[in-house]
Amino acid sequence: MNFTITTDQIIWFCTFIGLLWGLYKIVKEAKKPNDELHNLVEKHERLLNKDNQRLEEVETSNQMVLRCMLVIINHEITGNGIDKMKEARDELQEYLIKK
Repeated sequence: MNFTITTDQIIWFCTFIGLLWGLYKIVKEAKKPNDELHNLVEKHERLLNKDNQRLEEVETSNQMVLRCMLVIINHEITGNGIDKMKEARDELQEYLIKK
């Protein structure tokens, strides 16, 4: 049993390999914009979550500062409220320590 490979078979095989490679490149290029968009959306989501966390920290800090200022204003007006000032000081210390 003799098996011979002709030049036509070699050319056909090379053409088939080239066709498969071409199809792979076409599919890869067709998926590229979708993959890039998906990666960009993931990046924006991470940045948005980070910014949201930072804004929540800023809001908490502002609330603490405003609460302390209110206690100081009340103390200046009434001359009393030393207990509230001590409570506000303790809350501020706890906040700064935890931060």
